Order: sequence, then C-alpha cells, then structure tokens
Amino acid sequence: MAHLLTKALLAGLIGLVVGPLFGLVWVFGLMLFDPKCGPGDSGGCAMGLLTVPVVLALPSFALFALVSLVRNLWRLRPRDPAAAIRRLRNWGRED
Repeated sequence: MAHLLTKALLAGLIGLVVGPLFGLVWVFGLMLFDPKCGPGDSGGCAMGLLTVPVVLALPSFALFALVSLVRNLWRLRPRDPAAAIRRLRNWGRED
C-alpha cells in the first residue's frame, strides 16, 4: 500500500510542475491574441502570468495524484471476480 501512495505522491509532484507550466503557456497564448493586452493596458494581463500558475498548482497536484492512485488500484483488482468471491466466502475455514 505504501508503494501505491509513493507512486501517487510522485505523480502529484509531476502535476505540480505540469499544471502551472500549462497555465503559463495558456496565459501567454491569451496575451498574444488579445488585442487589449499590450502597451497601454493596466497590467492585468501580466498579472495573469503570476496568478494562473499559482492557482493551478494545488488542483493539478491533486488531480495527478488521484488519477495515479485510481489507475494503480485498478491494476490491482482481481482478474477473476468469481475466484475472489470464493476466497472471501471461504475465509477462515480449514480446507
């Protein structure tokens, strides 16, 4: 179980880098194609370069960690559900 949590934590740390990086590229794209951003604006477009990555950091960590945990739990599921049910029914009995 600790191995699953370690993998989820590692994936979350990757998300901590990828999410804000994606947000930064997204804001740069918006700044390039928005005619209101440029010389003479109040600086709101440039503030997006700081706020969007900061706001995306924790949700991207949580999303990557959750997806990793669900994926690894899915891989650990029993391949034969009938055999798993039989094992549970016979649990504690002597063969």
